[in-house]
Amino acid sequence: MKSKPHSILALYSVLLLVVVGSSWPQSAGGEDSRLLQGIRAHNQAFGGDPNALSLALKLLGPEGWNRSPLALAYHGSALTLQAQSAKAAGKLMEALSLIDAGTKEMDEAVRVDSANLSIRVLRLENSLALIEGSPVDRSQQAKEDIEVLAARVLELSPEAGAIVDLDRGRLALSERRLEAALGLWRAAIRAAPDSEAAARARKLLARYGD
Repeated sequence: MKSKPHSILALYSVLLLVVVGSSWPQSAGGEDSRLLQGIRAHNQAFGGDPNALSLALKLLGPEGWNRSPLALAYHGSALTLQAQSAKAAGKLMEALSLIDAGTKEMDEAVRVDSANLSIRVLRLENSLALIEGSPVDRSQQAKEDIEVLAARVLELSPEAGAIVDLDRGRLALSERRLEAALGLWRAAIRAAPDSEAAARARKLLARYGD
């Protein structure tokens, strides 16, 4: 899976805000605190910090707590990050095994908590990264998540909505529907002009059309 640490890290930081929201306690304790720390470590791992990845896998793993579907989804995503390191080391079969394990965890999280929009956006971003940077086809899962998110877009923040439009465009591009992709990237910019998703959309528009 091809890594884009700075831009994807920023998008996952938006997902952290989607998860946390303004109601998350500043001094969350117990399982809430563990989940929040695990998500933060997961996001930091996109910067290439192996310690952050190890911490995310430990915090979001099943041992010692009643793990929520959200924790399961982020642990699965962390496994696909671990696959990047295996691929870089030439361990292709290990990388594919980690991707398989990680995507199964994200799919299970969706099955258990299908209405959770944070899990949907997380799986969508992860699926598209795999489509773009690996031989793994996650287009069916990406389409399912897009359908759910598009139907409930009014529940998302503008920044999260921009991510969805950006990702809809990325999926359209993978299907060679360039005009549709261009229109969706323009929509991402309109939704949240100052967001990282909009910045990525502008780069894609410059590369493929405008």
